[in-house]
Amino acid sequence: MIWTEWDPLKEIIVGRVYDPNDIAHIEDIEFRNGLQRIFEESEEDFYDLAQLFESYGVTVHRPKCEYKGDFRYPAVCPRDMHIVYGNQVVGTIGGDPNRFYERQHYNDIIFGLDRKYSAMPTPTLGSFYQPYRAMEGTPLYHAANILKCGDTLLYTAPYNDSTYPMTRQFGRGTQSGLEWIQNEIDAKWIGLHESGHADGKIALIKPGLLMCWLPEMIPDELKHWDYIQVPKQPVPEQFWQSKMQPLRAKNVATWLDSWIGHVDETIFDVNVVSVSPELVITNGYDKDIAAQLKCYGVEMVPFNFRHKFFWDGGLHCVTLDLTREGTCESYV
Repeated sequence: MIWTEWDPLKEIIVGRVYDPNDIAHIEDIEFRNGLQRIFEESEEDFYDLAQLFESYGVTVHRPKCEYKGDFRYPAVCPRDMHIVYGNQVVGTIGGDPNRFYERQHYNDIIFGLDRKYSAMPTPTLGSFYQPYRAMEGTPLYHAANILKCGDTLLYTAPYNDSTYPMTRQFGRGTQSGLEWIQNEIDAKWIGLHESGHADGKIALIKPGLLMCWLPEMIPDELKHWDYIQVPKQPVPEQFWQSKMQPLRAKNVATWLDSWIGHVDETIFDVNVVSVSPELVITNGYDKDIAAQLKCYGVEMVPFNFRHKFFWDGGLHCVTLDLTREGTCESYV
């Protein structure tokens, strides 16, 4: 069972990339070598992250990542396609053509959980990415748009509108998809004031405490919680231009040539994973944030996921918590 983002963690999935040898057939040597380097370093980090969780007594699952064709997205972000809540697992799907089969990477793990399982209807997608607004009427929604808070689920809008234009987000779903999920899961639903993945905006650390980088995103129902504001770090403009298709040759070369400084800096963000209400694993280290967390009895454990911007996924994105201690309580 699992009800929150912070109860003591017992079981989790850590993502996986393709084996570098899977792309040995690519003729473009620069592209192949660059992508193989990213695969190798990403898997090194995933292995270390799995070891870190295991050091805290957490059972770690690693998905299979069978290569079945160029540019199919690997098993990097299990969070995007699965909502695990209570005794239920809901498989979701987005509008990204290169991620159409992504849930299959995790089938052995998910189907072995002995939980109630359901999945979004399989959509018909074109060969190229379209804005979600243009696909309205088709149930599409990323599970990473949702955060667990006891008997309540926090969610983001499917795509931006003029009401909350606070961040540069493309949206990750349709209204039809959100409604489908809300009919599937019995919970209180509270909307955040933005679109896109919720875990890139707010982190629920423990009852009464959250982190965010823009307080205006905090829903009215959580205004009574204390919050720690994380300074928003600049991201390269190329990131926004290429995040839809990270495996393209041009993007790999640009990343390795120009963005590597952002990897080395280990930029701190709110995309974190709690091992318990007293311990949170973060991407990078921020002395001021660590001090503030300590005031609330929370220890920060920094970790360096080197290619988080390339994969567009922080520590919360590249993991999926399956089991936590605790019961369903009201925190809102």
